[in-house]
Amino acid sequence: MKRPLKIAVAILLFIVFSLGSGFYYTVRTMNMAAEQNEDSVISNTDEFVKGGRRNILLLGMDAGTIGAKEENNRHRSDTIIVVSLDTQNKTVKVLSIPRDTRVKLGKYGIQKINAATALGGADLAVKTVKDFLGVPIHNYVVVKLSSFKNIVDALGGVEVDVKERMKYSDPAGGLYIDLYPGLQTLDGDKAEQFIRYRGYADADLGRIKAQQQFMEALIDKILKPSTLLKLPKIIDIVQENVETDIQPMEMMSLANFARQMKRENIKMYTVPGEGKNISGISYFIPYQNELDKVIDEVFYDDGSVKVTVLNGSGTSGVASKIASRLESQGFKVVSIGNADSFDYGTTTIVYPQDKKDEAEKVAKVLPKALLEEKSDSNISLPTVIVGKDMIDE
Repeated sequence: MKRPLKIAVAILLFIVFSLGSGFYYTVRTMNMAAEQNEDSVISNTDEFVKGGRRNILLLGMDAGTIGAKEENNRHRSDTIIVVSLDTQNKTVKVLSIPRDTRVKLGKYGIQKINAATALGGADLAVKTVKDFLGVPIHNYVVVKLSSFKNIVDALGGVEVDVKERMKYSDPAGGLYIDLYPGLQTLDGDKAEQFIRYRGYADADLGRIKAQQQFMEALIDKILKPSTLLKLPKIIDIVQENVETDIQPMEMMSLANFARQMKRENIKMYTVPGEGKNISGISYFIPYQNELDKVIDEVFYDDGSVKVTVLNGSGTSGVASKIASRLESQGFKVVSIGNADSFDYGTTTIVYPQDKKDEAEKVAKVLPKALLEEKSDSNISLPTVIVGKDMIDE
């Protein structure tokens, strides 16, 4: 019977330690492992282009078949995360992929994405995620999660606000969950219960939200100065359960990046979609249009303010001229088109409530324009409606 540890925390530790003062411990231990296995590391990951984003696939393995010999055991990736590091803007974006996502695994046909590691190891997992997202994968990190409880205990527990009553029992799988709501410090055993719970209304998406909540709490814990003395022991636990194709010199580059990181520059995302039963099998089916937007924001957004430009003057070429002006100032014009009418006398910047700051940045380039907040579902970005006052500019 499978007994997966449903958690991304151990694999995220690799990145989290990179963000804290204990990074050199990671470099030290991972360098030792790389020196010992340098000739055996074979990877089908993409070549990293200096100055671009580094995308690292993090795979958290389940326990496999209980009682099976390890050499014959086939572990699935219970947790699948792509961490995208933007070295220029000093940001980290974390995209969680539900393990039940329905994909095509080459000669194996339609499968859940978590089967890739069981059928073809890290190489097939890398190829599958690359094909699914359409983005390069530069490195991978595979972690066995059997040491999770020991890591949490070594940290002295992690403070988490449990949102709901969690009660579940599976004697055959050795799983007993019994947590009450409220802010509390979870030791290793209770932390495992929190992460393994799946009784949410939105099923696997609820589990991913819990994972991300725990990740944020874990990051806060690790970045506390009091954690520094505990890191060597924790690193030893993690290092014994990590396989990666990241080489020592690349580690040093990551170390330099990590020293410049800020906690608030870490953002988390989840593949949007819903669960569906197909031919008696429960799959997660992504919403492709929404996923395309998430992919663009996670992997291609360079931090530029996105803006739409519409022609409201009726004169051809005016909108393109304004779009070029904005792009020359570093804005990203995502579309150019016609407004609902050509009767705009004054250029107007309309924006949703949560984009006010970005709209004000646009207004600095177009100081004569009016600013107008709109609660319109069709307006998701600052939108410049070019009026007749821009015809001669």
